[in-house]
Parts: sequence; C-alpha cells; structure tokens
Amino acid sequence: MKPKLGISVALLRPLAELLGKLGEDPAAFLHTLGVEPAMPPNAYVAAERVDGELAAIATRRGDPALALTLAKHATARPLGLFGHMIWLSGTLRDALERAVKHYAMVTQRTTLRLDADDAVVRLRALAVGTEPRGRVLTEFPFASLALRARDATGGAFALRAVRFAHEGEDSPRYADVFRASVTFAAGIDELELDADQLALPLASADPITSGVLEAQVAQLAVAAPDSFVERVRRAARTQLAASPDAIARELGISARTLRRHLDQHGETFRGVIDGLRRERADELLARGMPVKEVAFALGFSEPSAFSRAYKRWTGKPPKEVR
Repeated sequence: MKPKLGISVALLRPLAELLGKLGEDPAAFLHTLGVEPAMPPNAYVAAERVDGELAAIATRRGDPALALTLAKHATARPLGLFGHMIWLSGTLRDALERAVKHYAMVTQRTTLRLDADDAVVRLRALAVGTEPRGRVLTEFPFASLALRARDATGGAFALRAVRFAHEGEDSPRYADVFRASVTFAAGIDELELDADQLALPLASADPITSGVLEAQVAQLAVAAPDSFVERVRRAARTQLAASPDAIARELGISARTLRRHLDQHGETFRGVIDGLRRERADELLARGMPVKEVAFALGFSEPSAFSRAYKRWTGKPPKEVR
C-alpha cells in the first residue's frame, strides 16, 4: 500500500509550542498525533491526521482563521530549525530559494516553486499526490512568510496578490495579514510579488549561521523516510517527457535501481510523472491556458491523449476545470 504523505516532527514540535501560546496543551496535541519524545525530527506523521486535529482545534476555538492566529504568534522567533535557516539568510531571494530547496524538511505532501521574470515573482505551493490539504497548514506558511518578511525588511516587503485553491471568505483578518487582495477557490496556492522585492536585505541576516543550519537540514533530508521519491520528483519536474534512464543518470544510479527504490516506497516512475503532470496541468488550467496548449506543454502528442489522462487522474475532463 502506498504510504501516506506526512508532516515532519521538525514542524509539529514548534507548532505545538505555538498552540501552547494560545492556551492549548502542546503535549496533548503531540500525543494525539503519536509524536513521542524519542522520535527524530525527520520522522513524519500522516498529513490527514494533522489536518484533522488542527481543524478540530479551530472549531473548538471558534477560529476559522486559526492559521493567521498561529502566524501572528510565530513572528516572535522563527519556527524550528527550518525557520531559523530561512530567516538568517541575507536577502529575501536567498530565504525563498532555501525554502524551495528544503521544503521536504517540513512536509512530504507539498513542494514549493519560485517562478520569476523581470517584473513578477510567484511562490507556488504544489500538491504532491491527490490527497486533499487542510486549510490551516495551507494558509499558515503563506501568512507566516508575509508577516516575518515584513518584519525583517522594516515594512518594505509587499505582496501583489494571494491566491488559495480552497474555498474561503476574505475577511478583514486576511487583509490585515497579507495587505493584498486574497482570492479563494483560485485553483492554485500562490503568493505574487514584484520582482524587485527579492533583493530586499533581511535585518535578521546571518549568512554564515544560515549556511551551517542549511547543512544540518540537508543531512536530515538525506536520512528522511521517502526522501528518495522527492529526489526523483525534483529531477523530473522540469523534464516531464524524460525516460527512467535519463532521470536515473541524473541521480547517478541505474534505471533498475531507480525502479527498485520507487517500488520500496510504494511508487512507480509513471506514477511520479503522472503526479507532476497533474500538478502542472492544474496550474496551467487555473491560469486559463487552452487545453490544447496545456497538452503540448506537458509533452502529450495529442490533446485527446491529455484529456484521457486528466480524466483518469481526476475523474473529470480538463474543460470542466477551466
């Protein structure tokens, strides 16, 4: 059976501390999730289990925007080893590039991608697989980034727009945190900002210490369960039509070893490629790209082949998504 995608103990422990600041019981939160004191930071808890517990807390507290509440309490200090590594970077570009590179340290079910041109930058959170993502852990990283970046740049950081794939209502609380238009049911999770924002220096910068922490994070990632699948995904993301042999060469292994390791993690090469293609398809369709152009962008020879594949992945044709 394919393993559940998880949230790391490296995130759950500092998240429990934040909940403690709200009057929740940190130990009870971790115990409910099965996080024991001896568990290493690169162990993972099934994401749906974490989502369920956070949703229950939000309901009990009568706080549908619990993610924003937590983010405001997270501005006092970075959240765990990952957060310290990010916010000790020299510039906002350094911080975001490190976040993208090492995001598997905190979650297996979401990857980050930074797309930039001369004018606009988009930081996108892309789903791994087809499991639904809970609202709290979808909104929290963006809200936390907005607040901390604003604080670390003396208020110079500014967003152009925020988009979430899930349903929601844009209350004044979102305007207070993001200070930009927030769109729900947008088909994608992303932050949009002006490209010149990337050059902003961070007041908390300590590049030497950040580099040391990055080495520690990288070491934890190497030893983390299922990190091999994420390595394959990273190698294949920009070459969706590549063969198993080509991806294996990039990873420095044989195609046979590639297939064997994927099988050990409950995956296949086709499954990885299909997952990446679906992510990219959802993104392009959400942006209004015609189905024919999406098909060719994903390496399909004919639009009809893409339509059949998309219906197999999602149960509905792509024209119903646009």
